[in-house]
Amino acid sequence: MVPSPPSSPLIILDSDVRFVTRDIGGRTTYVAHHQATGKFFQFGPQEYRIATLLDGIHSITDIQQALATDGIDWSGEDVAKFIAQLVRSQLALVKGELPAPLASQSTAPSVTPPIQTSSSSRQGTSSKQDIPAEPKPTPQILEASPPTPPPETSTPPTPSSPHSPSTSPAPHASGLTRLISFLPLLICQRIPLFRGDRFATRLEKHFGRSFSPMGMVLWGVLVASGLMLVYGHWHAFMAEIRQLFDPQLWPIMTVIWIFSKAIHESGHATCAKHHGVKVGGIGITFFFLAPLAYVDVTDAWRLKSRFKRVQIALGGVYWELAIASIAAWAWWFMPDGYMKHLSAQIFLISGPATLLVNANPLLRLDGYYVLSDLTDIPNLRMHGRRDLGSYLERVFFGIPQSRSLLSGWRSRFAMIHAACSIVFQFFWMGGLIIGVAYWAQGLGMLLAVAAAVMWFALPTVRWLYRVWTYAPSEYLGLNHYRRRLLLHASFLIVLLQHLGTYSSPLDRRVPVVVRFQDEQIARSPSDAFVQSVFVERGQYVERGTVLMQLTAPETVVRRDKKLDDFELATMMAVQMRRQGELSKAASHAENAESLHRQLDELDEQISQLTVVASRKGYVEGRQIATLPGRFVSQGFELLRVCDPREKELLTVIPEDDVDAYQEAIASKAVARVRLRGGKRISTQPAALRPRAFQTLVHPAFAATSGGPLAVEPLPNDTNHVRLVQPHLESITPLDPITSAEVRSGQLGTMTIHDNRPLLSRWIESIKNGG
Repeated sequence: MVPSPPSSPLIILDSDVRFVTRDIGGRTTYVAHHQATGKFFQFGPQEYRIATLLDGIHSITDIQQALATDGIDWSGEDVAKFIAQLVRSQLALVKGELPAPLASQSTAPSVTPPIQTSSSSRQGTSSKQDIPAEPKPTPQILEASPPTPPPETSTPPTPSSPHSPSTSPAPHASGLTRLISFLPLLICQRIPLFRGDRFATRLEKHFGRSFSPMGMVLWGVLVASGLMLVYGHWHAFMAEIRQLFDPQLWPIMTVIWIFSKAIHESGHATCAKHHGVKVGGIGITFFFLAPLAYVDVTDAWRLKSRFKRVQIALGGVYWELAIASIAAWAWWFMPDGYMKHLSAQIFLISGPATLLVNANPLLRLDGYYVLSDLTDIPNLRMHGRRDLGSYLERVFFGIPQSRSLLSGWRSRFAMIHAACSIVFQFFWMGGLIIGVAYWAQGLGMLLAVAAAVMWFALPTVRWLYRVWTYAPSEYLGLNHYRRRLLLHASFLIVLLQHLGTYSSPLDRRVPVVVRFQDEQIARSPSDAFVQSVFVERGQYVERGTVLMQLTAPETVVRRDKKLDDFELATMMAVQMRRQGELSKAASHAENAESLHRQLDELDEQISQLTVVASRKGYVEGRQIATLPGRFVSQGFELLRVCDPREKELLTVIPEDDVDAYQEAIASKAVARVRLRGGKRISTQPAALRPRAFQTLVHPAFAATSGGPLAVEPLPNDTNHVRLVQPHLESITPLDPITSAEVRSGQLGTMTIHDNRPLLSRWIESIKNGG
């Protein structure tokens, strides 16, 4: 015990601090609200007892003796540490200078492992704020600071938060320290715009009834009906989902997304005001340069009703799902056209996308706070990562596991949630970092480096430093913990070297599609009328059989006019030559030659008006019976001639998979092909064709049609698309039995051996978005 000297200063609780009693998990806790800073803290009964004794009269020794009288076994050093945290958090004021124990505790920096955080600010568009649970085993106080909203994602734990209780700055900060403190500003810039309480009051006046019992019933009916409507027309909505890959729609989708998130934040604010919660600031946060709205409803922690807190947390999703249901019904009633498509996009962004992100409990957004309330575990992520970090330290380094601040099933649940969220966020944020680096080029690379350092490098280095300095050194500067740390580090280096050099035991897949061999596709050579059809669907024809006769009077008239012009130009050239005007003769001769080429083209079109079979096979075409007398435009597909017993696999190979595919060809291994519908076949990969291409060789491959390949509009023709990345192709013939079992146009994948190391495979998967 370290008693306070007679001349030690006294501590007084800040007059702006107010306490509210709350029962959490069957235990009584006290929520402290600092009215000046707007921050919330949570105390256990023992800490609350100490806070009530900070009246500027009791010294540390007096407080320790009062606790002993109450049966609370705290030493003077424990009391000093706890009071130091109160001072650092601006909850208590010091009269005079701090004694040595207080001074050392208030300035000593704390180091946490990368999966543990001692204080946290809410990440994401916030509905309320996290507050730490009762720190019973060790005398400390943990803060829940005001929200800092980045995007619709959750950030891995950072070494420090801009709203966390900060340690006293060094008298002369080094350049590296200043650089590290600047990193959060590169990632996230928060710009408050105005106070939101008055705005929320106006919204609540008009829309507050949507959160009443009757409003929730109507909401349930609306959302359920919209869900049933979408379920009944799922294939049509899937076609709309494929339009998300069309770059031409990205600007309007961005506008829809901004509108949807404005509705989302308004839902939080309106619900909070409906329950009497004061709404704080409203503003914009730029996260990775992306503008995002936020609203501060931190005062929701004052509510004792769990239902009200959950409703505020889900207020944004609540309104967005209502908008999505209205959009679904609008899609159903509207005729085909742009507005129908726009309604479907509003549904997709406000419905499934919101549920996937905001309602996800693994991201520190609305779903996380709902789960925290339902399980009675305030600051769920802090507890889970703290316990998980302590458990891993015991397993890998032998460091004694600290006592959990939770009890019973809540401790295990928090650890499982922490493990799942860490894995999910590692890939989520890793993909985000890589995506930003590629999207914004130089500036994006700078942001990606800053995020990697702030989210991964610094927490890891601090955690390793904590383990290294956990106990004094022994023989050769090492101790038990340091030796285990070096052992695991060596194993990790060997593992990474193995993953980076040895070939992957896994497979890789390339897209394939089934099509007919040497299929004849007869198209209209020009705008024409179908005069006669001489065959029927399914009829077998020999090569040279006349299939159809078209007539194009306008083409014949143009051909006759061109013939007259050609004869006139030819006579003028002869006449000018006889008159000695050689330059005019040459001009007319050149004109005659041009007209002759046009005549050849028109003659070719007229000859193609008689459609003849270029191969033997069966006639296919859905509209053959309705074609006689019908007008068809140039390029219109009339019919096809093919043999169902002669099919082939068209394989498109990305440039990154060329080496692996060539190895599969050289090894003469049999590849497995899985087609949509569950059909599986085996075949030997055929040789690659020599040239790469960006032409869309089969429409089923396009992502806009549900295929696996990204496409983009042609530079000079926005009505047609091409592949974004160059590909090579290979054609593998199928035997007659297999051909009879598969359908033309059936998509699938061919599985070949992966020649990449596992580490390269993982990096490419993140780069390509999984």
